Amino acid sequence: MLSNYCKQCGNRHEDQECAVNSAVIEWKYEGNLVTLYGSWSHFQVGYPMVKSKQPPYFLQAEINPPLPPGYHQYKFNVDGLWKHDPNADVIYNNFGTYNNWLEVVPRKLIQVDSSDDQEPNTDEDVQFRQNYKQDLMKVKVRTYLDWNEMFVMGSWDEWKQPIKLNRKFLGFAKKYINYAYLHLAPGSYQYKFLIAGQYVYDETLPTVDNNYQSKNNILHVNRKQLHYHPQNYDNVYFTQYQIQKKYERIHGLTMTGIGNEFYIFGGRGTGHNFKNDLHILNPRTKELRVVEDTKGPIPDPRAFHNAIKYGNKIIYYGGLNSDKVFDDYYVYNTTSKTWIQSKPKGQLPSPREKASLTLLSNYQSLIYFGGYYCSHDLEVQKTYNDIYCLDLTTMMWTHYDLDEHALKPPPRSAHSATQIKDKLYIFGGQSLPEGHYTPNFNDLWVLDFSKEASWANLTPVMKGEPPSPRHGHLGSALGGHLFIYGGRGEHSSDILGDLYHFNPETLGWTKPKIHGTIPIPRCYCAADTMGSGNELWIIGGHKGNMIFNQQQQFYSFISLEIRLIDDDDIFGSPKVESRKPEFVMDIIKAITK
Repeated sequence: MLSNYCKQCGNRHEDQECAVNSAVIEWKYEGNLVTLYGSWSHFQVGYPMVKSKQPPYFLQAEINPPLPPGYHQYKFNVDGLWKHDPNADVIYNNFGTYNNWLEVVPRKLIQVDSSDDQEPNTDEDVQFRQNYKQDLMKVKVRTYLDWNEMFVMGSWDEWKQPIKLNRKFLGFAKKYINYAYLHLAPGSYQYKFLIAGQYVYDETLPTVDNNYQSKNNILHVNRKQLHYHPQNYDNVYFTQYQIQKKYERIHGLTMTGIGNEFYIFGGRGTGHNFKNDLHILNPRTKELRVVEDTKGPIPDPRAFHNAIKYGNKIIYYGGLNSDKVFDDYYVYNTTSKTWIQSKPKGQLPSPREKASLTLLSNYQSLIYFGGYYCSHDLEVQKTYNDIYCLDLTTMMWTHYDLDEHALKPPPRSAHSATQIKDKLYIFGGQSLPEGHYTPNFNDLWVLDFSKEASWANLTPVMKGEPPSPRHGHLGSALGGHLFIYGGRGEHSSDILGDLYHFNPETLGWTKPKIHGTIPIPRCYCAADTMGSGNELWIIGGHKGNMIFNQQQQFYSFISLEIRLIDDDDIFGSPKVESRKPEFVMDIIKAITK
């Protein structure tokens, strides 16, 4: 029943008011072209500011859709320069400058907390306020400041009681973390660390100026989100799209979502040619265009490389072409359209292909696992199961050493590595060739970074029927759940097009029922999320040795859409195969032509 969906946010609530609230932000200073960017879109989507309709005619931007309750940071791009409003609340960022910030609260709370002359609060309002203030949140205060015994003090108790921090060595990152768990009411808090009797702040964390010509760290505790209607992963819907530009069949490429666009790089096309052109795909308009006029050294053509989004930048690592297996590191700045070749230090991974690279944003680190190497003369072949960590704050590689008797996955390549919270899920992949075929895996391993990066084999305790053994498949996280799509079996002609869902809470595998257009099976495709993370677009892929007659055209695997649908939508209308419900939340998207 689509009428149950909230018209403000597109979700369903359990007998609660919608907590989204409109936010209008003003720029009262000079500037011809002013654009607003905010943390709600990772500073990637700009809102053009226009003159208000009433005096004094400031520039304004209204955030749409409305922002959820909590704290949000924002900044202005004024005629190409980043600026903040000096007369609004500011917070120190990690780039040596300031952002502005605002708090969005539920409408009901605005009425309760208003200090204007209004009618007295009702008993219901008073009870609401009391319940709200009792709603404590468990938050983690952490720092990489390295000291054996540290304490934290903060404004949550008016700087009265020092709290001792726990200390843990992160073996994968080769550094210590000090942390403590606090139970705080929603709000903004300032704090500092106490080391050997001295108060210090962590400059890598958000800070604000204090009254002592120094800085404090700042912590925002958001309200609990409303309980939305639970998602149902038993049914998905595929839709086929057409792209407004011809694009040859390609696989082994990468796709990275920045703002409301995807950046597609590299890959292996028809005729075994390797590519290094960069395309931008707009998933809404279906427009595909080449990025031109870039600055800096462009990476060599390659396929089976890695791409990681980091702010407004994309990190590219490794891959291969017909001449070389790479271990180089490039960064593309999407704002300045600049390529930068960086040279990290430390214990670098050896050159390899079809390895996995994952960003652990909470630790500001990249995790590199597995991969395959074959010498040019085909005499040396090797698969890996080692772990490397790149600290993005120091640009230093470290090799994570496990005890030789420690539990760990067998060596593999072309597997999937999917991060869900502090855990990395490794599924499938292939080992070294044996005769005329290459053995594949369908085991599931988890690398838990909350426990000093320890491996656990979930295969013996999994429930349900897992995907068949495969490599070159897609692994993605949506809503805290793992999805496996496509891939290739042990034989070159065994190309898969199935979809599986894994629930990390129940450890159960299910195979969702597919509706709509069933896509052509594929392997070595690319994917990334868009917007709130509830949309996943799948791009490219290899279809194997399919034979076409002269009247048929080759498919360019560009896009398919897979989205979640409710039982009401499936069984409540006989036209479910041809209609698109207005408020149904998307799950997965992909493209074909």
